[in-house]
Amino acid sequence: MSELLSPSTLRDPYPTYHHLRETAPVHWDEALNGWIITRHDDVYAALKDVAGFSSDRIEKLVASRVPPEAREAMAPFLRLTSQWMWMIDPPQHARIRKLMNKGFTPRAVNGLRPLATEIVANLLEGAEGRGGMDLIADFAYPLPAIMLADIYGIPRGDAGLLKRWSDQLKVFVGGSPVLTATAGEAFAGLGEMMRYFDEAVEARRKEPRDDLITRLVKAEEDGDFLSEEELCSNLVLVLAASYVTTMDMIGNGVLALMRQREQWDLLLEDSQLLRTGIDELLRFDGPVQATHRLATTDIELHGCMIKQGDIVYLIREAANRDPARFPNPDKVDVRRTDTAHVAFGAGIHYCIGAALARIEGESAFGALLQRYPKLHLDPQAEPEWRADSMQFRGLRALPVILGD
Repeated sequence: MSELLSPSTLRDPYPTYHHLRETAPVHWDEALNGWIITRHDDVYAALKDVAGFSSDRIEKLVASRVPPEAREAMAPFLRLTSQWMWMIDPPQHARIRKLMNKGFTPRAVNGLRPLATEIVANLLEGAEGRGGMDLIADFAYPLPAIMLADIYGIPRGDAGLLKRWSDQLKVFVGGSPVLTATAGEAFAGLGEMMRYFDEAVEARRKEPRDDLITRLVKAEEDGDFLSEEELCSNLVLVLAASYVTTMDMIGNGVLALMRQREQWDLLLEDSQLLRTGIDELLRFDGPVQATHRLATTDIELHGCMIKQGDIVYLIREAANRDPARFPNPDKVDVRRTDTAHVAFGAGIHYCIGAALARIEGESAFGALLQRYPKLHLDPQAEPEWRADSMQFRGLRALPVILGD
């Protein structure tokens, strides 16, 4: 097994990142059957270089770790995921992205701030009088669940079902330690989500609403529209990606602030630091640890020859802790002004939901700071990491005490 997939590394990957960044910044991993790149300048350059590092990699990525006899069953899964925005190259990417952007206009996203504020307030009011809570189950999980349900225009009661399907998909696509063992659930989850959104799209065609699905059904660019399959597959992508990353941004960020209490206190003293503070928390321990690309040509990097057709793992959170870019990178510094992290990616695949994530983050952290300034970790219960994926890092449980 790759060291990057070991249980201890999945719980805390940063010592391994440090070792690789210092000793082997371009490293061939036999178990992953791909190259590992860890330095900031190299990761950033590869994310921007769409000609040399292709995003059209899902088939090679899966084939590199799945035995040949299992690949035939993957054909429907590969067809659908290959239409995701983050799995395609120009010019197809530009077309899909322009149409999907119709659902994420600045006006539409900025208009969601009151909704985020309301949901956060309601969740925290529900915790009043209990003395403590599991920050993940009681806050970080339901916040994006309710937000996304309202944004999509689907019943809030369906959020748990969609999360279950998303989790199945996320573990498989995100680099499960045992890929074949998670394939069946991932394929089933994707199929269920596609059927769910097929029905939702058909309903919006008959009865439009003021929601994301309706905006994307109507999205048009120079007479071009998203096909039914393109639309539904990217609705799956946005929901699955936004759900887990928002939850993990909040959980990882709160844990970091609790363990480096002076930074929490700085935010209490100066609320204006929160906006850049969100970026710093994303840099320090972001929810997306890695992304992958496919080399389109032979590339020599730090004395290593990456061959055309090789899978390349760009370790974004190793890049975000690179001391060559960020002084004292293993410490949170909410006063840090360098926001050139790659937590949201870079280039044409920069996260389409970044502005929404920041709104949710500012609402969540701002309310926690204001309502529970003495928030601290529960000394009787340890935080628990999921440790199920090398791509997505987050907590399963984070017990906290709300006051003294």
